[in-house]
Amino acid sequence: MTDIAIIAIRWALYIDLGLLFGLPLFALYTLGGDRIERGYLPIAAMIAILALIGAVLSVVGFAIQAASMAGLPLLHPDFALLRDLLGGTALGTALQVRLAALLVLLLCAALYDRAPRAVTITAGVAGALALGTLAWSGHGAAGEGNAGWVQLAADLVHLLAAGAWLSAIAAFFTLVAGKAVTADIQRVRIAALCLRGFAITGTVLVGLLLVTGIGNGIFLIGPAHIASLWQSTYGLLLLLKLALFAAMLGLAALNRYRLTPALSLAIEQRDTRLALQVLRRSLLIEGGLAVIIFGLVAWLGTLAPPISS
Repeated sequence: MTDIAIIAIRWALYIDLGLLFGLPLFALYTLGGDRIERGYLPIAAMIAILALIGAVLSVVGFAIQAASMAGLPLLHPDFALLRDLLGGTALGTALQVRLAALLVLLLCAALYDRAPRAVTITAGVAGALALGTLAWSGHGAAGEGNAGWVQLAADLVHLLAAGAWLSAIAAFFTLVAGKAVTADIQRVRIAALCLRGFAITGTVLVGLLLVTGIGNGIFLIGPAHIASLWQSTYGLLLLLKLALFAAMLGLAALNRYRLTPALSLAIEQRDTRLALQVLRRSLLIEGGLAVIIFGLVAWLGTLAPPISS
């Protein structure tokens, strides 16, 4: 039961911290970090809510892991062990850094109206730091020497790219969600503009995910274990993750080359209902696949990789 709780919290943290990094980034590269998005994409409110959720999840997750190590119930913690873990382990350091980053994000949400662009940039940096702590306390930090630093860097970039992609899906869905959006032509135009502007960024994100994914595979699987991947739980989960990622690529290509041009055409024809309906369905499926993939990643993080056998 403890392992399930740890996986569930890590899964939720991947999504929460991924959005905390990616949503400010989305506001910067699509909307310039200006106030224009407030009516359609309430960045400040999103940051505040996600930062609070992230803080609660982080503290609870740390307490569950400490209780698991001590073999004690969660409601009867070993405070001496908690102090040792907090002050003398990578897990504790990661928690402290993450909580500090989340505090900065809460301040960003409070100060957003005063300087939206500067605050959005700061929030993106703090979000990257918070999300990066998950790589710091995972398989990516298990390597040694120069190879270990390369492994950690690959894991970190992979995680940031995944967070940015998930956030783009969430932002696009927020922009086109609801039946009332059909009557708001300005909102539809902004959504179409963001979709077209994401083309280059999306290509870069996919490239980063592919390169770093291959790199992580080299470090965690090794060429000798590729043929026998299907024989282990780790390998089966990884193969499922790759299949879902391929499906996401297909949906992303559909959105870029079919649905986005169709939405632009619908705007010209002043009839966006059907185009928005199809786009919403595609984004919902793509986002669902991303959420499942993050769950698989959280599960994989609790299993020994093939290279260790």
